[in-house]
Amino acid sequence: MSRNGGLPARRAVVRWAWRLFRREWRQQVMVLTLLTVAVTAAIVGVTAGYHSTPPDTARFGDASQWFKLYADEDRPLEPRIAQAREWFGTIDVVGHRYLPVPASAETIELRAQDPRGPYSGPMLRLLTGRYPTAPGEAAVTDEVAADLRVRVGGVLTLDGRTWTVVGLVENPGDLRAEFALIAPAQPEPPESVTVLTAAEAARFAEYRAQHGQPVYELRPSYEWVEAAAVVFSIMAVSMLLVCLIAAAGFAVIAHRRLRQLGLLAAVGATQRHLRLVLLANGAAVGVASSVVGAVAGVLVWFAATPRFETAAGHRIDRLDLPWWQIAVALLLAVLTATAAAWRPARAAGRVPITLALSSRPPRPKRVRRSAAAAAVLVVLGIVSLRLAQRNHAANGDVLEIADVALIVGGTLAIGLALLFVGPLAIRVLAAIGARLPVAPRLALRDLARHQARSSAALAAISLALAIPTATVVTARTLEQTATEGNLSDRQLLIWIDSPGLRVPDRTPAQLEAIEARVRQYTATLADPTVIPLDIAIDPVETPQADADGVRIGRIPVGVGQQNDTDSYSGSEAVPVVATPELLRYYRADPASIDQLTDVLTTHPGSDLLLISESGGTARSFPEATTERLPTPQFESLPTTFLTPAALQRNNWKPVRSGWLVESSQPLTDEQLTGARKFALDAGLVVEDRDKLDGLLALRTSATTAGALLALAVLAMTVGLIRAEATGDLRTLTATGATNRVRRTLTSATAGGLALLGGILGIGAAYTVILAGSSRDQFNELARVPVVDLLVIAVGVPMVATALGWLLAGREPRSLVRVRLE
Repeated sequence: MSRNGGLPARRAVVRWAWRLFRREWRQQVMVLTLLTVAVTAAIVGVTAGYHSTPPDTARFGDASQWFKLYADEDRPLEPRIAQAREWFGTIDVVGHRYLPVPASAETIELRAQDPRGPYSGPMLRLLTGRYPTAPGEAAVTDEVAADLRVRVGGVLTLDGRTWTVVGLVENPGDLRAEFALIAPAQPEPPESVTVLTAAEAARFAEYRAQHGQPVYELRPSYEWVEAAAVVFSIMAVSMLLVCLIAAAGFAVIAHRRLRQLGLLAAVGATQRHLRLVLLANGAAVGVASSVVGAVAGVLVWFAATPRFETAAGHRIDRLDLPWWQIAVALLLAVLTATAAAWRPARAAGRVPITLALSSRPPRPKRVRRSAAAAAVLVVLGIVSLRLAQRNHAANGDVLEIADVALIVGGTLAIGLALLFVGPLAIRVLAAIGARLPVAPRLALRDLARHQARSSAALAAISLALAIPTATVVTARTLEQTATEGNLSDRQLLIWIDSPGLRVPDRTPAQLEAIEARVRQYTATLADPTVIPLDIAIDPVETPQADADGVRIGRIPVGVGQQNDTDSYSGSEAVPVVATPELLRYYRADPASIDQLTDVLTTHPGSDLLLISESGGTARSFPEATTERLPTPQFESLPTTFLTPAALQRNNWKPVRSGWLVESSQPLTDEQLTGARKFALDAGLVVEDRDKLDGLLALRTSATTAGALLALAVLAMTVGLIRAEATGDLRTLTATGATNRVRRTLTSATAGGLALLGGILGIGAAYTVILAGSSRDQFNELARVPVVDLLVIAVGVPMVATALGWLLAGREPRSLVRVRLE
C-alpha cells in the first residue's frame, strides 16, 4: 500500500473538497459570477473575432478574380467585354456610373448588375420589393433611400434623370456599400465595369499580359490568418483574465480554508493532498462557470448580432458559430481555473501545521524574484512584438501565422508580468501610505501582509483596465485632430454645382439670386467670413450637349500634365481663380505674385499645362508658369489656382462656382442641419467636416465596460478580503473603532487596488502598443486620449473608494462569537 494513501486517499480528498464546494457555494458566488462573466465575454469575443473579417463574397461573389475596364473614347467597352467573354468563356459584368447627390459633395454609384449572374449573385440581397428588370427602374440601399427620402414606389432623381424605385437591396457582405441598382441593359453605357471571372491563375495572368494590365484583384487565400489572429488574441487575453480572476479568488479561498487544511495535515494528509483540495475546487468552479458562461455567451451573441452586423459591415448568420473555437475556449476556461488554483494551493500546502491552525497568513516573501520575473517577461514580450512588427512590414503588411504567434505570445508575456509586478507595487503603496491616518494605513498594510491574494487581485484589475486602455488609445490614433480632415469644424464649402462637373449657363440675375440666398444663410452664423470661389471657362468653346441635344454647360479650364505628344492628365480638382480675398485667406500677398505667373499651386513641380476642352477635344496652351503656395491644413480646400493675369492673357472668363464660409465659432448640429436643408432647397451643394462618431462611441463603450469589469473584480476581491478580516474588525470595534473607521478600511483597500490597477493597466497597454507599432505610427500615438485615461486612472479609483465607503461600515453581528470551521 502507498505511504501517502494512494488512490483511496486522493478520492477521499476530492470528495471532501466537493462537499466543501457544495456547502460553501455562497462564499464563492462572487468568484463564480465573475468567472461566468469572463467566460461569457470570451465566448462573445471569440465569436465576434470569427465574424470580424468580411467574407470574400462581398467583392468576388463566387468568382476567383475580378478586373476593371474603364470607358475610353478610343476603346469602347462593348468590344473589350466581348473580348473578355471570348477569352474566359463565362464572365459576369457589373457596370458603374457615379452621379452627384443633390445638395451634397458626395456621389452615388449607379450599379448595373444582374442579380442572377453566374458569379455576382452573393453580392446582392433583396430586402423589400423586387429587382429592377427594365430601363427606368431602380432599387436602392437603405441609406440611399434615407438620404434621398425615397421609398419603394417613389421616384429617384439624380443628375436630371429619374427612375422608379421598385425595391430595397444591399450587399450582404458589405453593408457600407451604398448604391442604386439598375438592370444590366441600359441605353447609356457605364463609366466603368467590373468583370468577374473564375479562370485558372495562369490563364488570367496571360490575359493581363496581352490586354494592357488592367486593374485587378485575386481572391485572397490567406485572409483567414487575420481572422485567426483576432480570435487567438481575444482567446488568449480572455483566458489570461479568467486565470487572474480565478487566482485572486482562490488566494482568498485558500486563506479561508487554511485552518481546515491544517486539520487535514494534522491527521496525515501530505502536501500533495492539500494541493489536491484546492485544485479540485478550482476544477469544480471552472466547470460550473464554463457551463453557465457558454449558455449565457450564446444568448448574448444572439442578442448582440444585429448591432455587431452594423459594426462589422456585413450580414451574419446567428447560428454560424465557431463551435470548435468555443469548445476550446470552454476547455481552456476549465484548465485555466484549475491552473489558477495551483499557486494558492502550493502556498497553502507549505504552511506549517501550527501556523495553519492559527489562521495566520504566511510571512510575505521578498519581491526581488517576482520583480526579476516581471522584467524578464516584459523584455520577452517587447522582443516578440517588435519581431512581429518587423516581419509584418517586411512581408508587405501581410500577416502570417508566425506573426500571429509572436503577437499572441508577446501580449501574454506582458500580461503575465502584471502578476509578478504586483507584490512590488503593493509594497511601494504600503510604504507611501506610512504617513497616512491610522485606518488607511492599516488597510494598505493589510494588503502587503496578504501579499499573495492582493497581487493576484491587482493583476486581474490591471488587465481589466489594460484592455479598454488599448482600445481607446488605438481609437484615438484613428481619429482626426482639429487640424486634420476635409474641413475644420468652423468651415463650410458651398458649391453651385458639384465640383469638377460642367458649368451650366446662368444669367446674371440667376447668379445674383443664388448669392443672395447664400448671404441670407451665412448671416445666421457667428461673425462669418464668406469668400467667393470662381472658376474659369473659355467663352469661345461650344457648350456641351447631351444625347437629346440639350445644352448641359461648358467644361471649365483645367490644369494638367503632358503624358506624351497627344495625351494629357488633368488634375483631380478644377483650379479656382486666385482672387485677392482668397490669397489673403491663404496668407499670401496678392502684390507679391508675378504678373507672368499662370498657376499658383500647393503641389511641387512646375511642368503644368493649361487645358481647355471642347467637344471632348483637349486644347493645350504653353507650359504654365507656376509659383508655390502654402499647403492648406484641410484636404477639401482648393490647392490649385489660376491667376487673374492668366485669365486676361487667354481671354478666359471667371464664373462664380461657390463660397468658402468660415464661422468664428464651431458650427453646431442645428446649424449643419440648417445648411443641408438650405442647400437642398436652393439646389446647391454643401460640404462640412466629416465626423468619425463611431470611434468616439467605441472609446466611450470600451472605457465604460473596462471600468465596470474592474469594479466587479474589486468588489469580489475587497469583499473576500474584508470578509476574511472579520476577526480584526471585531478587535477594532471592541477597542472603540467607529463606523467611520470601518468604512475607511474598506474604501482605502478598494481605492488603493484601483489606483495601482489603473497605473499598471495603462502602462501595460502602452507597452504592448508601442512595442507593436512602427516608427510612422509613433506620431499618431502622441494623440493621448487624456479624458479616457483620467477616467481609468483617477475616475475608477474614486468610484471604488466611494462605493467602498457606502457599502461598508456595518458592525459585526457579535463581538465575541467566532464562527467554527
